[in-house]
Amino acid sequence: MLTRITISNYLLIESLELAWAEGLTTITGETGSGKSILIGALELAMGGRADAGLLRDPSKRCVIELELDVSDLPVTDWFTANEIPQESLTILRRQLDPGGRSRAFVNDTPVRLEQLRELGSRLVHVHSQHQTLLLNDARFQLGLVDQLAGHAAEVDDLSRKFRSWRELQAELLGLRDEEQRAQAELDFLRFQRTELEEAGLKEGEQGAIEADLQRAEHAGERLEAYGAVEEGVAGDRGALGALTKVKALLAKVAGVDPMIASMLERINSCAIELKDIGAEASLAAVNVESDPARMDLLRGRLDLLLRLQQKHRVRTTEELIELLGSLQARTQHMGSLNDRIAALQEQENASASEYDQLAKRISKARTKAVKPLANKVEAILQQLGMPHAVFQFDHRTGEPGPFGIDHIRALFTANKDRAPAPLDKVASGGELSRVMLSLISLAAGSKDLPIVVFDEIDAGVSGEVADRVGSLLAAMGKERQVITITHLPQIASKAAHHLEVSKTSEGERVRTHIAPLDHEQRVQAIARMLSGRKLTAEAVDNARVLLSQQ
Repeated sequence: MLTRITISNYLLIESLELAWAEGLTTITGETGSGKSILIGALELAMGGRADAGLLRDPSKRCVIELELDVSDLPVTDWFTANEIPQESLTILRRQLDPGGRSRAFVNDTPVRLEQLRELGSRLVHVHSQHQTLLLNDARFQLGLVDQLAGHAAEVDDLSRKFRSWRELQAELLGLRDEEQRAQAELDFLRFQRTELEEAGLKEGEQGAIEADLQRAEHAGERLEAYGAVEEGVAGDRGALGALTKVKALLAKVAGVDPMIASMLERINSCAIELKDIGAEASLAAVNVESDPARMDLLRGRLDLLLRLQQKHRVRTTEELIELLGSLQARTQHMGSLNDRIAALQEQENASASEYDQLAKRISKARTKAVKPLANKVEAILQQLGMPHAVFQFDHRTGEPGPFGIDHIRALFTANKDRAPAPLDKVASGGELSRVMLSLISLAAGSKDLPIVVFDEIDAGVSGEVADRVGSLLAAMGKERQVITITHLPQIASKAAHHLEVSKTSEGERVRTHIAPLDHEQRVQAIARMLSGRKLTAEAVDNARVLLSQQ
C-alpha cells in the first residue's frame, strides 16, 4: 500500500507531502488545475522517463519519494536478487538534478532505473489516458490476454527464445554469404599457398644464399689470397725463415740480457702464430670450390626468393613466411566454413524447435483462456450499464513472431442488433473506457496488484453509468488500494478518501496545491462538480445524498 508521497520542485508543485490510506481515493479539481501532475510524479518515482523541463526551478533539485508498506507483498525475491535490504516500509526515491542528471534509490540504496521500474511494476499499475486508445492495438490486446491468463512470464521467455533464434538465423545467413564469397577466391588463395609451401621457405635463408654465392663468385681471388699468405709465411723468403735467423742470434745472448730474453720470448710467440696462419691458409685453400653447377643452383634459388618477394610485394623471406601463415589460416578458415555452417544449422534447428514447442503450448493456453476471459469481460460490462454487450476475442494463428504464433483481435458490440466488430471500428470513447476498466479490474485480481491508479478511466460516461463505474472502483478498493482522477460526482462520492487539486497564482508564479478533504469539504467539492461555479442549495443536498449512498 502507498502510505506517503513527497514531492519537491516538480512542475507546478513547489513542495507537497501527502498521506494515503487503504481503499478508493479520488482526486478531483477543475480542468487544468494539475491533477495529472500527481500521476506523473508517481510514474517518475517508479522509473518513468525524465527531462530537465520537469524542474519547477531549474537551479534546484527535484525529489519525488514514495513510501510503501510491502510487509505483506511477495517482493522478497526482488530485494534478494538485487542485494538491497528489505524493510516493511520501503522508500522509492527519484532525484532530478539541474543539468539533467537522474538518480534512483530504494531504501537509500542507489539502483539502476530498470531495477526501479521492475520493482515499481510489481507494486503499482498506472493506467493513463493514452492506454485506452492502445486498447485498439492488436498487440496490446494480446498482452492483456496474457496478463489475464497468467502466462505473461512464459511469453517473455518465448520472446527471448525468438530473439535467440533470429540471431542464429542471421549468423547462419552471414556464414552462407561468406561461403559464397570465399568460394570464388579459395582456388586463388590455395594456389598462392601451394606456391609458397613448395618454395620451402626458411628464416635467414636469403642472407646465407647471398653470402655463399658471393664467396663462390670470388673463388679465384680467394685462392690467390690464401696462396699469398702461405708463401709470405712459410716460403723461401717468408717471415718464418727470417724469424729463425733472428731467434738464433738472440738465443746466444738471452742468458746475459733480460731485455733480449724478453724479445726472444715474444718472437717465439709470433713464430708460432705465423705458423698457425700459414697452416690455416693452406687448409682453406684446399676447401675453396669453384663449382659452376652449384653457383647456378644458388642463383636459381635466390631468383625464386626475389621473384616471390616482388610478386607479393614484400622485402624479405621472413615476410613471405608470415604471408604463408596467413594464407594457411585463411584457407583453413574457408575450408572449415562447411563444418561451421553444419554445426550452426543444428543449433538453429534446435532453437527453432524450442521456440515452436513453447509457442504451441502458449497458443493452446491462449485458446483455452480467451473464451472464459471474454465472458468475464461481458459480465462486468453488463454491470457497467451495457446489458446487451458482447465481447469476444478473434483468435487466429499465423507466422511466428516475438510474442508467438497467435493473433488476437477484440470484437465488441453494445447493441443486440449488431454483430461484434473490431473495437476500433465500433466502440465509442465511453465504451472503450468501460472495456478497459473491465480488463484492468480482471488483471488486478489475476496479478494481485496491490495498487491501481487510473487517470480519468471514466472518460465518456455519465449518469447511471458513472454511478456503476464508481461502484466497481469502490469494490476494487475493498481488495486493494485504488487511486483515480475523476470529473464525475457519482464516482467521487464512492471514494473512501477524497483529494482536491487547486491552482493559485502569485504574480507570474503558478502553484498547484493538493489537499485531503473532510466530510463537509467533500460535500462542497461534490456540489461544485454538480452545479458548476455557482453553488446551489440543491447541489449541496444532492451531494449529501450521493455521499450517504456509499
